[in-house]
Amino acid sequence: MPEISKTADQVLAVLEAVAELGPVTPTELARRLRMHRTVVHRSLATLHRRGFVRRGAEGYVPGVANLRIGQRVEPHLLAAARPVLERLAHDHGETFLLSVPDGGDAVQVDQAVGSRHFVSVQIARGFRHPLARGASGRAILASLGEDEVERALARAEDAGALRRQLVEIRRLGYAVSHDELSASVHGLSVPVKARGTVVASLGVVLPSVRAAQLLDLVSVMKRAAAAIGQGFARA
Repeated sequence: MPEISKTADQVLAVLEAVAELGPVTPTELARRLRMHRTVVHRSLATLHRRGFVRRGAEGYVPGVANLRIGQRVEPHLLAAARPVLERLAHDHGETFLLSVPDGGDAVQVDQAVGSRHFVSVQIARGFRHPLARGASGRAILASLGEDEVERALARAEDAGALRRQLVEIRRLGYAVSHDELSASVHGLSVPVKARGTVVASLGVVLPSVRAAQLLDLVSVMKRAAAAIGQGFARA
């Protein structure tokens, strides 16, 4: 394995922590990352100069440079998914999102928010969580190979429960969650496949007051996921 740059690794660790924790102070970053405060300050200064973080009243938050890079991630997949997400949000008034696998995590890369309801759910682009948690993660995990599944099971608090969930997701073709990644939020996700391989999950999230409507969207979501997969495969 090639030797890594310790300095670059530290700067990237600080950026990831700001994205996860922000707004966050240098002191809190140093404590969380177990880094010397001087290293944290230098890393933040570098990231700030290039626009990857900005300093607000309560601490550092991600900067607009991350959006420029984010727009170049999975461009063909995003191009196939965007019109589908917008149509779903328009037709059903809820928040629909696209997540992709990244190592052992699911990362939200795009979303469309409906305007029909006064109360809706929004998730920040780049939100990351383990594949074993949340509907969007488990919809992907259930379609991955045995090696990836076994790694997730080895990290799970209750491997038996997770294994049973994955069996059920494969049988039904969708995953659900509630109050898992955020209180009073329910979610449903389906895998997006292209050329027989899972490339993402398509999800919908809504507040608990409308949770009874969630399963009504299963057929719509499956058709939409198929459309995204076909569009991506043609790109």
